[in-house]
Amino acid sequence: MYVRFNSRNAGNPTAAREKLIELIELIAFYANSEHSMFRDFADLLERYQDPIVNSFVMVEKMGNGKIYNSRLSNGPIESINRKVKDLKRLGRGFRNFEHFRNRFLYAARTAPILNGVTDYNPVTYFEDE
Repeated sequence: MYVRFNSRNAGNPTAAREKLIELIELIAFYANSEHSMFRDFADLLERYQDPIVNSFVMVEKMGNGKIYNSRLSNGPIESINRKVKDLKRLGRGFRNFEHFRNRFLYAARTAPILNGVTDYNPVTYFEDE
């Protein structure tokens, strides 16, 4: 039932709130059963009602060179947190926060390394006459 609720209400938080209340009432009927799974799930839906409804908000995202709509997610932030934790673990302790910050920004960059290659040439060559 929850899977159907989840797929049918994407992009419509108002309808999702109404259907979630109906779903909680339906599961509450099962909550009186001897199975603790139903009681725990009904309690979970009741406690986290606002975050569940907020997950139905649609946002524009950019990926593969085009803009598309997707549901709001904390996945990108969790990805960044994971990168920070991995760098901290692999660094085996940074004594200087600025060095750690710069190292993370360097590791998480999207532009390639330039390696000091430029068109600037300070040497002037004169032809022999």
